[in-house]
Amino acid sequence: MASEKDLINAVRESLKADGDLDRMKAEMRTEVIKLLDCSNAETKSRTVEPSHEIVFLNELVREYLDWMGYKYSSTVFVAECDLPKHPLDRVLLTQGLGVRDSERSRNLPLLCSLVQTFTNSRKS
Repeated sequence: MASEKDLINAVRESLKADGDLDRMKAEMRTEVIKLLDCSNAETKSRTVEPSHEIVFLNELVREYLDWMGYKYSSTVFVAECDLPKHPLDRVLLTQGLGVRDSERSRNLPLLCSLVQTFTNSRKS
């Protein structure tokens, strides 16, 4: 008969193989962050609104995390930054940043495009 430790390890391995363990951990982190945010409501009400640049940067990071498939990291990031449930439209992001989306850049997150542009401009 299997011991309790063997049973726990079998369940853990099964959850890990299906990807459910990482999802459950991310959901738990998200809920903890939400609880902590609610307990810090007084402190939160005294904090300043993030600047336009910070909002755009957070949206760029969210787009990158989503594009890379880091859905659990994205979920925690969105909760921690108190971002809206739905991301900003890519067209709004490009307009706000004053950049153009090319055929090539549309296949990458905007953050990657910005890094490539910066790298190319330094080489020139």
